[in-house]
Amino acid sequence: MDQILQGIDHVVCFLDDILITGSTVEKHLALLDKVLSKLKASGVRVKLSKCHFLQESVEYLGYRIDAQGLHPTETKLTAIVNAPSPSNVSELRSFLGLLNYYGRFLPNLSTLLQPLHELLQKDTKWAWSAECEKAFQDAKQRLTNSKWLAHYDPSKPLRLACDASPYEVGAVISHILPNGEEHPIAFASRTLTQTERNYAQIEREALSIIFGVKKFHKYLYGRKFSLVTDHKPLLAILGPKSAIPTLAALRMQRWALLLLAYDYDIVYRRSQDHGNADALSRLPCPYTTDVHDESVIFQVSFAEELPISCKDIAAATSRDPLLAKVWDFTSKGWPNYSSDKILKPYFEKRDELSIDQGCLLWGIRVVIPPKYRQRLLHELHEGHPGVNRMKARARGYLWWPGLDQDIEIFVSQCTAYASVQNQPPTAPLHPWTWATSPWERIHIDYAEINQQTFLVVIDSYSKWLEVLPTKTSTSEKTITLLRNLFASYGLPKELVSDNGPQFTSQEFQYFLKQNGIRHKLTPPYHPASNGAAERAVQTFKKAWMKHSVASESARTTGELRLCRFLFNYRNTPHSVTESTPAELFLKRHLRSRLDLLKPSLADTVEKHQKQQVKAHNSSRQRIRNFYPGDKVLVRDFRHSGRLWSPGNV
Repeated sequence: MDQILQGIDHVVCFLDDILITGSTVEKHLALLDKVLSKLKASGVRVKLSKCHFLQESVEYLGYRIDAQGLHPTETKLTAIVNAPSPSNVSELRSFLGLLNYYGRFLPNLSTLLQPLHELLQKDTKWAWSAECEKAFQDAKQRLTNSKWLAHYDPSKPLRLACDASPYEVGAVISHILPNGEEHPIAFASRTLTQTERNYAQIEREALSIIFGVKKFHKYLYGRKFSLVTDHKPLLAILGPKSAIPTLAALRMQRWALLLLAYDYDIVYRRSQDHGNADALSRLPCPYTTDVHDESVIFQVSFAEELPISCKDIAAATSRDPLLAKVWDFTSKGWPNYSSDKILKPYFEKRDELSIDQGCLLWGIRVVIPPKYRQRLLHELHEGHPGVNRMKARARGYLWWPGLDQDIEIFVSQCTAYASVQNQPPTAPLHPWTWATSPWERIHIDYAEINQQTFLVVIDSYSKWLEVLPTKTSTSEKTITLLRNLFASYGLPKELVSDNGPQFTSQEFQYFLKQNGIRHKLTPPYHPASNGAAERAVQTFKKAWMKHSVASESARTTGELRLCRFLFNYRNTPHSVTESTPAELFLKRHLRSRLDLLKPSLADTVEKHQKQQVKAHNSSRQRIRNFYPGDKVLVRDFRHSGRLWSPGNV
């Protein structure tokens, strides 16, 4: 009912009881029309004899409500006033429970009931004294003469008065009327626990304020109110303009922080003028830790109707037009042909239908009328079995056309059943679009091995891998490592990472934006979306562990193991590209020691060059030698008529 009427102001619900109010008759009738329209749209019907319209006063949840406020009901008052004196603890508890229901009307009731509360203490012998009888009768008279409680009005000023005694705390929330008079909205009090009784007086007074604020949170939160206390030091400690008391006890600091959420002014009032809250703190209702705060009830459980019997099925079959027709055909005989599509499922099974005690049977299975089908689906689903188990159970008891489909739909809509199912099959693979050039899109992630951190970067185009050891994985360190890579290979167009804090920080986002790099984040808790980086991390971790095991005897350093891994990885054809990362990234082959196995082209060229020199020189005269002082002829290109000129070496 709360869900049907949610969002409509001035309308409250408790189970199937609806209370509608309005400031004028016109507004009241408009709300009534709106509520009835909502009920009609939801298929809910109301009984006219149980409805009361345009009432000046109504009884609702044990109270009489009118324009003034809340009043105790006459029925409850009569039960309390006419109650005989209790003869044992059980009867006394029942009377006090009935009386405490109206405790909000009686600010000092606990003080009056002190003799009765003493009888409830452990190891106290039952003795109904004259003092108990007087308290019993005075309490009944006090309730008969109790004041009414005002309605909460958001337009009127609020005042919260709190006080504490050595063993209890109390609070009163009131409206301040234009003439300055306070009119209570509600009273509240509780006893202190054994630990709280050991608090200092200033802490107990502060506790009473916290108790009152929490108790009346729904009235106070989001609006200005006055906080009244009779303990003057609290004005400086818990004042709205005071700083957090750094030298006070930790609990006082916590309470001061809690009060920061409220808009209030704290006011001091002498104890002589603070009687409303002080009386409540002297002997309030006993406090137990299992008492829950007031809350709105959104759902209730109730006993299901009695089990469905064959008599119910027979009666519903006779009232259902379709099944009554089937019943008549089964008892008197079926026609040879039927063109009715609705009747077709029964017509096809006409030779297997029978009647027993007014019920239609298909074999041993009872044909269920539409009225009870949903209830029986709930019965079959008791314990939340799956589709197959429900169908198997239904085959021994009941049937109707489309039963299997109804079971499948019912199970698919069961939240409890779906919440414990196995993980569904994985979705079809959607690979990343292959980059068209080296260093166009890179995937990054962090790997941690034996408390050592590595930044793993892989190029989507060439599968070129970079592994950078680092001591920290902060955003600042990540940016520094990437800057070194970008200085060597340039800026990529796109960077893919998971949702790690170092990748989602504002500093890292600003760094990418300043360099014109698009940042793509993979979905949370789905590392497969960054499969390139995850696979690179996995490959690196396995290789590192294998190198570590193999190099234990050689005592190689981690830096050497990393260099060997990267060299071999970059020079090995990748299973996706069928080329080595170096060939695609550097456009050349990396020379390794294995290249010594292949014949060298340089040696072949050098050999042929030597052969050419030898062949050239073999057909020539021997080389002439000259010594200093020898006379020679020198080719002279300065004169066109003379080619040679004499000279000395």
